[in-house]
Amino acid sequence: MPKTSLLEVLQKEDRSLRKLVLLLADLSLSIAAEIPTALGGTNRFNVYGEKQAEIDVRTNDLLTKKLAKSHLVKQIASEEIEQPLNLKQGEFSVTLDPLDGSSNIKSNNLMGTIVGIYRETSLPAKGRNQIAAMYFLYGPYTQAVVALNDGVYIFVPTGKASASRRYFSNGTQHRLPEKGSVYGIGGLKQKWTPKVQEFVQSLENRAMKLRYGGSFVGDFNQVLYYGGVFAYPELVDAPNGKLRLQFESNPIAFITEKAGGKGSTGTTSILDMEPTSIDQRVPTYVGNVDLINELEQSMKT
Repeated sequence: MPKTSLLEVLQKEDRSLRKLVLLLADLSLSIAAEIPTALGGTNRFNVYGEKQAEIDVRTNDLLTKKLAKSHLVKQIASEEIEQPLNLKQGEFSVTLDPLDGSSNIKSNNLMGTIVGIYRETSLPAKGRNQIAAMYFLYGPYTQAVVALNDGVYIFVPTGKASASRRYFSNGTQHRLPEKGSVYGIGGLKQKWTPKVQEFVQSLENRAMKLRYGGSFVGDFNQVLYYGGVFAYPELVDAPNGKLRLQFESNPIAFITEKAGGKGSTGTTSILDMEPTSIDQRVPTYVGNVDLINELEQSMKT
């Protein structure tokens, strides 16, 4: 099967977006190389009160500093910093979850970097205004999942060149399978609301397979390949769930829709949510359209 490089796929995009995506791809390879050497903890906490691993800090610093120096980005919002960084030059605004699933590092399980890209838009922003979104999955091998205007492409690195010449795909747009076969639901089961419990039971009644590993990108990647649904739902003690709209839900919902699926809060489109703050949380359901439609209908009854 012929291979298509990331640079070739990006040729249809304008020069500035092409440069930004290639920079992020290069940085992903640096992050993947750093993970085995940064296994320690720190005495620092992020803005949500979560203790930061050493790799959290190093990944955030690498991404924010390199993006700031690129002159491509005028605003950077990261899950690891309290307020967006406002810069003097650039046309893009970028949201970052620098290392999603970093709590998995101790057990050597999946982690990833989630990115949302906006043009001439101030943050926080509606997810529908994204012009691209991507995640880099650091697993048995590194993978780049890139959603552009025309669809979703999946890349893996080969060789030792820069990302523009190292990340390759088969050149075709990836679509969710028509019939979903896996699901993953976050949060403690005893804290799911009755409607969430009913929805999960309906998935189990179809003999769908449970896949949950505690990393949004890792769990969603299962859905991207096999079809189904991933959710971090509303809980009885956390009605807005856990996932952050700007850093996690918007980029993954954008990727989901570009792959032929749907993202929902249970009642409305994630991408059409009006943001109220940079750290806003929303219940998040992403997956096959039929399953998400079924969820939304059950929430109404």
